[in-house]
Amino acid sequence: MGQKKMLAHPEQFSRLIDGPERIRESVQISKPITGCPDGITKTVWDVLTRSAQLNPNGQLFGESVNGRHVYTTYREGVEQATIIGSAILAIMTKLHSTNKLIGIAGIHSRNYMHTMHGISGFDLTTVPLYHQSKLETLCDIIDNCKLEIIFCENAKRAEGFLSSKTPERLQSMKTLIILDHSTTSQKHDEVEILSFDEFKEIGKRNKRNPIKPKPETIYVICHTSGTTGRPKGVEMSHGSLLAAVSGIFTSWTIAYKWKFGQEDTYFSFLSLAHIYEHLMQTLAIYFGGKIGIYNGNAATLIPQIQALQPTIVSLVPRLLNKLYEAVHNGVAKKGFIARKLFEYAKKTKARQLQNGVLRYDTFFDKIVFKKLKLMLGGKIKVLTTGGAPVTKEVKTFTRYAYGCPLVEGYGQTECSAAGTLTLPWDTTYGNVGGPAPWSQVKLVDVPEKNYLAMNDEGEVCFKGAALMTGYFQDPELTAKTIDSEGWLHTGDIGKWLPTGALQIIDRKNEMFKLCQGDFVSPIQIEAIYANSPLITQIYVTGNTERSFLVGIVVLDLPRFKQLPPVKTLEGKGKVIEVIIEKKEVKDAVILELNKYAKENGLQTIELIRNVHLTLQEFSEENGLVTSTLKNRRKILEDYFAPQIAKMYKEIESL
Repeated sequence: MGQKKMLAHPEQFSRLIDGPERIRESVQISKPITGCPDGITKTVWDVLTRSAQLNPNGQLFGESVNGRHVYTTYREGVEQATIIGSAILAIMTKLHSTNKLIGIAGIHSRNYMHTMHGISGFDLTTVPLYHQSKLETLCDIIDNCKLEIIFCENAKRAEGFLSSKTPERLQSMKTLIILDHSTTSQKHDEVEILSFDEFKEIGKRNKRNPIKPKPETIYVICHTSGTTGRPKGVEMSHGSLLAAVSGIFTSWTIAYKWKFGQEDTYFSFLSLAHIYEHLMQTLAIYFGGKIGIYNGNAATLIPQIQALQPTIVSLVPRLLNKLYEAVHNGVAKKGFIARKLFEYAKKTKARQLQNGVLRYDTFFDKIVFKKLKLMLGGKIKVLTTGGAPVTKEVKTFTRYAYGCPLVEGYGQTECSAAGTLTLPWDTTYGNVGGPAPWSQVKLVDVPEKNYLAMNDEGEVCFKGAALMTGYFQDPELTAKTIDSEGWLHTGDIGKWLPTGALQIIDRKNEMFKLCQGDFVSPIQIEAIYANSPLITQIYVTGNTERSFLVGIVVLDLPRFKQLPPVKTLEGKGKVIEVIIEKKEVKDAVILELNKYAKENGLQTIELIRNVHLTLQEFSEENGLVTSTLKNRRKILEDYFAPQIAKMYKEIESL
């Protein structure tokens, strides 16, 4: 079906509201929405029970068992949540506890999700503990929230907490429940350890009716460490999350008449420690669809998607990049005619996008790209992405290659991750869409960087029903982030385009000055370099006494080994640890990276002059990135201080 942007005013993504603040709203609605369109569903528990009433035998949460997903039904989901919530209350009574915060640590599963809804349905609050966070970070969160009851995905996780308990640490922790079938022989006099079956027996013996939460009840506290400092607990209420869910629902199904329902399947891949996954799961349940759960093995991600045949898949940009590379690596191995046909098909489809046409019924869709659609199961309706920029090359390809639109969301945990949305049939690039149906967006002057709202440039601020309640036990930081008029200040610098779409162009506080007086934005520079197929991650830094930038580069080993000097040195028997220290190898990496960077818009002043090559990934386990994979700049600077000093010493010029 051939489609263009289906709007009454197709040139507009947002409308300007009268007034000096130059506030913009979505063109998809007459005024910002505050909740679900049915007017009845007010909480996440309402979402689950509503769909259970409409389709009690419908499939809800599915885990892969021997290659196929086995599901609990909606009726079973409500029943399991009721038993779990009852058990939690029984344990709280035993502990004489009044703390309504309940921890869940680890990779999500059916038991994890049933537990999450059990917490929700009994007017309690989930505190997810991210499976890739360092144990020390998780202990900080447990102590800060004074968590007494913590669910662990396996015995190993429970043992880590038990081993960390000291007279000064984890004193609040009283009960650990192991969600899978693993067991531990480790004991602690002050902590009760229960299997999930033992725990549920408590719930069955003490079963009671759910305690319906209010819209203002805190549904979840998601911890985001940011790029510096200790974790911040973002308090998200039921009402706020549902406002964001309803924004997507409205954008997709009311404004566009896109059909979603009980026949739809969401592939649950992202961590429930992130608000993005809560948003998408709640949306799928509101549709009455089913949720197929990722099994934790990244090596089999594509086969898992193929087997599930989902209609909705949410991926972060790094995974879209990996898909893009995998497809092109596969095509490179094909014959001459197949490669030429693929390149011609790409050019034709890209030209259609430039002309505002997005369709999936052309000759090339049926002959060339059909296999790519089947690679993702063959039934996919929409891909969503967010959390970081997507390069033009990858975004353009993704929009036509897999047989479905790509929708991009922009925002922060503090605004439910979806403050702006690209429109389903949008074909433009270089923007993050317009305000979501729940949000108002304005730009605020940043005079020190010459960004002025009167010029449609400034700090991006959100207002509306999907904002966080605040930071947990940090009113001072909350007041700094949400001003007295209710505007959330993001720290991102945006620009309104003539179409009414928002473009993110800078960060307010993360630029530095080189010795010649030039300001550079390392985050924007890293976003370009990071999409080079030669590397997987990069940290770019500078020195106010020098005129150029340097970079810490995490290599993509298979692509790195294709460089001619690497092949030569490997042929001489050199090991990779020696090869990455060779000057000729570093020069080859710099040459390729800067060629890619210039092709993608970086200026000479923004190019790196020296690199330190490593195979060590920046991970949350080693503390070098946040839970959303953003570089922790100060920690990286300290961690690689000797290598940074060495890179500058190697180049004599200022």
